[in-house]
Amino acid sequence: MASLDYIAASAIHGRGRVRFFSGNPVQKHLDDLARHVVEGKLRPVVHTVFPLEETATAHQELEAGGVQGKYVVRVV
Repeated sequence: MASLDYIAASAIHGRGRVRFFSGNPVQKHLDDLARHVVEGKLRPVVHTVFPLEETATAHQELEAGGVQGKYVVRVV
């Protein structure tokens, strides 16, 4: 049975665009990830860094598709 949140979000945004995620990470997994980052085995792929004032532009580009990495919004 669909949750009320899903039904409400689907009514507003359309069925294909609604995805909910709830993460409950295990500390050991986070520790393993941190170790891989420190060892240089895992690096994020950053596509573009936007200043806070260009957040709307970042959203527009994400919605347009074709991003091959993360968009970062710099807040400081």
